[in-house]
Amino acid sequence: MKCNFSIFVIVLLSAGLLCCKQKKAVPAKDANRIDVLAKLKADALKFQDDKRPIATHLAYWSGLLKQQPYYQDSVMQSMLHYYIAGVYFRMDEQDSLEHHMQQAWSLMENQQGFESEKILLFSGLGNVAMVRHLIQQQNYYYQRAARLLIAVNGGTLKPRQQVQILFAAAQSAQKLRQYDTAVEMNRRALKILPGLPDDYSAWFRAYSQMASYFYQSDGNSDSLYHYIQKMEQVYHLAPDHNKARFLYDRKASYFEHKDMMDSALLYSQYRRNIDLKDAKTNGDLSKGRLSGNLFNSYADLSAIHLKARNLDSAAYYLKLCEKLISRFPDGLDENNLILYSQNKAGYLLATNNLKAASGLQQKLVRQYRELYENENARALAEMSALYQLQSKDQSISRLNFKVGETNTSLQRNRFYLIITGLTALLGITFFILLYFIQRQRKLKAENEKAMLNQRLLRTQMEPHFIFNTLAALQSLIRFDEKSKALKYLSQFSKLLRSSLELSRDEMAPLEEEISTLENYLSLQQMRFDYAFTYCITLAEDLDSSALYVPPMLIQPFVENAIIHGVSTRKQGGEITVRFSLQGKMLEVQVTDNGAGLSVNTEEGNSPHHSLSTQISRERLTLLSRDKNMNGGIDISHTAQGTAVLIRIPVF
Repeated sequence: MKCNFSIFVIVLLSAGLLCCKQKKAVPAKDANRIDVLAKLKADALKFQDDKRPIATHLAYWSGLLKQQPYYQDSVMQSMLHYYIAGVYFRMDEQDSLEHHMQQAWSLMENQQGFESEKILLFSGLGNVAMVRHLIQQQNYYYQRAARLLIAVNGGTLKPRQQVQILFAAAQSAQKLRQYDTAVEMNRRALKILPGLPDDYSAWFRAYSQMASYFYQSDGNSDSLYHYIQKMEQVYHLAPDHNKARFLYDRKASYFEHKDMMDSALLYSQYRRNIDLKDAKTNGDLSKGRLSGNLFNSYADLSAIHLKARNLDSAAYYLKLCEKLISRFPDGLDENNLILYSQNKAGYLLATNNLKAASGLQQKLVRQYRELYENENARALAEMSALYQLQSKDQSISRLNFKVGETNTSLQRNRFYLIITGLTALLGITFFILLYFIQRQRKLKAENEKAMLNQRLLRTQMEPHFIFNTLAALQSLIRFDEKSKALKYLSQFSKLLRSSLELSRDEMAPLEEEISTLENYLSLQQMRFDYAFTYCITLAEDLDSSALYVPPMLIQPFVENAIIHGVSTRKQGGEITVRFSLQGKMLEVQVTDNGAGLSVNTEEGNSPHHSLSTQISRERLTLLSRDKNMNGGIDISHTAQGTAVLIRIPVF
């Protein structure tokens, strides 16, 4: 039987090679497109050092839009709009920048392949969001660019472009306090930098950002100082004012963190001197004035003097801050003003001016409240828009992928039917083997159908869940429960992010699945006002990082435990999720102490049928059949609640 199967496979492959020989060759149109795109990239790199007016660059790219071979070619048109958007980015014309980036992406998003071009487009969309001060969208696009860059191992992008994309992803993650992601992206950039040995600015930026991450995340002080020393080494190789200022700033922060106030004061003064020189040379157009650096220097010096109990010096720098506030009433952002108010209140307390300190403290509380309310409102609006963008991008991407996969599958089916007809003369053995092949393909199709049904169920459930979550969040804000609202929003964003990431993969690490479950339970616990507690436990011999399971398979049963179980109790609800490993079978037990679903409901004798449970059963059945293992779901009900035992073959 094995020998006949080998002969069949050889015949099949030989015929396939003969039929597909011409298809493997790169079509002339695609080859020409690749050459043209390479030429466009080369022209864009030349323009970076071109001293001609920007209008000349704009006219060049705009002129190509109406020429052959660019005209009516979506990919080429997309990249031309991208390069035009780059010109408008340098001209700081936000509306034109956004318009051309949207044009570029609309032309490219339905295209198969072209990963390097899509990386550039994601990065460009991140630039648009940065210009618009949309922090969430900025981080979303930069992270997509970075993740795709990592997936294709840099693609056709130059090392300098790769480093800049990773830097942008790291900085946007830092703004949202995602320090682990920021460190990961920056370390990947450091691995590429040996290919740019003379780019001292990039080396300095990498070390400066790493130092900033360790300082802001209150991480290891030795690591912080290590990167400060790296910054100093690069500074000595290529000194300039910008590097000096960042170096002094990091050193001042480090010594202040170590309570070495004399050293902190010294480097803060060095930084102030650079800002003063800049202001003296360039006046109101100086970088320090425009970015608030000079104000921050004064504010930091006042804070350091307060810590050192040098009250006269602290008062002197506070007065300098007040002069800048008076001179540029609209030139400082709210964070800088709050920083000044904090130092001022500290000074008033230190000088026993309690009445003035109390008044300033009340003003400071109002400033904090207004700042956080504005940031929360903006974050909610951004998250709503971002969710729509993510849903649109994912729907289009999945639809295109499935359409392409379906077309490929149809072509493959026709090919197999032709080969089957040709090989029918070889005898009954070939027909038997063909039966097994068709059966295997049918199992695969059923498995894909179950996965698509699961994804369809999630697309139906996620908007409903998100709208309920936003409604609960709105209720918390209405009743002025800001701390709960912030915690609720943070937990919700973690769950949404992990859900979107897991949805891309057929299999996911068990530890990520557990993390998503924990986020979901925590969010639901807050939603139901802590009417229940939960516990997730792992057996001692279980390594969750080494096991892979189908994503979002367990969540429907946890949701049933909440909705049909403990949600009916006002207090005292309990949900337990336990993971254990029995050979190559992962056992997950979900128990609750609520009323639960009736036995008839789960067995299908009731009009109410749990679609999520049925789809999960189908997925487990197909997975078990593929692995020749006895997986499945057992549900039992008692007076004490409901217990669900899920047996999952693991990889």
